[in-house]
Amino acid sequence: MADAEDILLLTCTPGDNGVTITLSNGEILELAAESLPPALPSPGEKLDPETLDVLRAGAARKEIARRVFRLLDRRLYTRAGLRAKLRDAGFASEPVDAVLDRFAAEGLVSDRHYAEAYCRDTLRQRPVGRRYLVSRLRGRGVDGALARDVAAAVLPDERPVADAAARRWWARRGGPTDASAVAAAVRYLIGRGFPAGAANAAARAAAPPRGDEA
Repeated sequence: MADAEDILLLTCTPGDNGVTITLSNGEILELAAESLPPALPSPGEKLDPETLDVLRAGAARKEIARRVFRLLDRRLYTRAGLRAKLRDAGFASEPVDAVLDRFAAEGLVSDRHYAEAYCRDTLRQRPVGRRYLVSRLRGRGVDGALARDVAAAVLPDERPVADAAARRWWARRGGPTDASAVAAAVRYLIGRGFPAGAANAAARAAAPPRGDEA
């Protein structure tokens, strides 16, 4: 690539989606109109290094924004998930963070919205407790306090869900109902994220009657 002092601005063409800049070294940069530097040289003039850096940074942010829209068009992501995808694609941290900051301020990227959707979808698929939801959300980059807040809002009462999980467990298990079976049910429910008290109560309430109690 030629030195910055040798690079000329060939064209600056506005369009519906921003501005297209053509440089004498073959680069074609697409960027938002607001990303243009205030003192852009006229076509045919040289670009100083600082202006060239501004143009390239603006083009990077434009491409990052496009990538984010494509990703979000398929499914929701946490901010951390989007950042990892973009960094893996080769984009530098600074423009990635700048775009994600702007999208977060505009509500286009929201860990709260992601967490709410994740909790609702998970509970539709399987009965789990708040601790399970929080753990999974934190593993996806959601702040712990936010994860706990959302899990509590989406699942304010864990006992009915624990009862459903216990009924499933007993239906799958079969066999005699004895102390060891109840203990195994309690351990299962705790592993599914329910507090010990709710797990114990649900396991006992859902247990089939023993043969001598039928």
